[in-house]
Amino acid sequence: MKEKTSRTVLGLFIPVPVAAIGLVPYLAYRSDLPDRIASHFGFSGRADGSMAPEVFLAVFGGLMAVGLAGCVTVALIRRRLQPMVAPSVSSVGAFLGSISAGILAIGQRGLEQWQDATISPGTLVPWVGGSLIVAGLAAWVASSLPFDEGSKTEAPPAAMELAPGERVFWSATLSARWPLVLGLAILLVGLVLLLITELWIGLVMLGISILMSFFGRIRVTADQSGLVVRYGFLGWPRRSIPIRRIASVRAVDIRPTEWGGWGYRGSLAIMRRAAVVLRAGPGIRLDLRGGKVFAVTIDDPDDPVRLLNAEISRLATLETG
Repeated sequence: MKEKTSRTVLGLFIPVPVAAIGLVPYLAYRSDLPDRIASHFGFSGRADGSMAPEVFLAVFGGLMAVGLAGCVTVALIRRRLQPMVAPSVSSVGAFLGSISAGILAIGQRGLEQWQDATISPGTLVPWVGGSLIVAGLAAWVASSLPFDEGSKTEAPPAAMELAPGERVFWSATLSARWPLVLGLAILLVGLVLLLITELWIGLVMLGISILMSFFGRIRVTADQSGLVVRYGFLGWPRRSIPIRRIASVRAVDIRPTEWGGWGYRGSLAIMRRAAVVLRAGPGIRLDLRGGKVFAVTIDDPDDPVRLLNAEISRLATLETG
């Protein structure tokens, strides 16, 4: 996508329809709304909180404006940002704007009192799903904008010399304490919430703590088939990059701020860039065919870089020979 088209979509074609979806129904049916408007719904879908109409519009209209302003700001900034900044800001902003627009547009027309308002799964699913789609679209569009390559690239080591038919396997493990500590803290909070609040909130917290434990340890392997990253002590889930998708490999100095933080960052499908970041320092960067990039932090990356580049050369020779 051309840069001008991307900026137009982010600055105009996403914010305007989202704002219209939120404001037009609210303003059109303002006189038919109850004296107070339902603003919060319980797990059962029934309203359990309300606001005066003016406050309701100011709160959720303001949140919508803040979110959409993120997309507009990215569209207007002409200098090159860090690779993950534009997609991340655009996706979060578009999601916040869409969710807030949905709250404004929820049908409460003709209700005598706000307690009668409900949200059914038939409303919730397209509302949240649509917001996720808009967020994904914003991230995908923003990922095509020019960005600043800030990572320090090491001098590429010579490709490993492999004899015909020779197969080499490389493997390394990297551990980090912060996901385990954070996961334990979330687990304790989840257990407390199970006792003092709604069951589903506690279960969500427990699920998050389990997900955090996956990033306490990764195992990275490289061979003739490509690169594989396995998470957690059970080696699942896993992320595999086949050798046929890899154009080149190099060692880089990975900085979390350049990739949007720690953990699994980005998305190859939506943002065209993704990384597994457990700490700052050396890592492997894979430039994939089609312009996508995948990176992972790992100690002593020279050997897997040499191996993968040798396998890429071998595959190219086989395809042309």
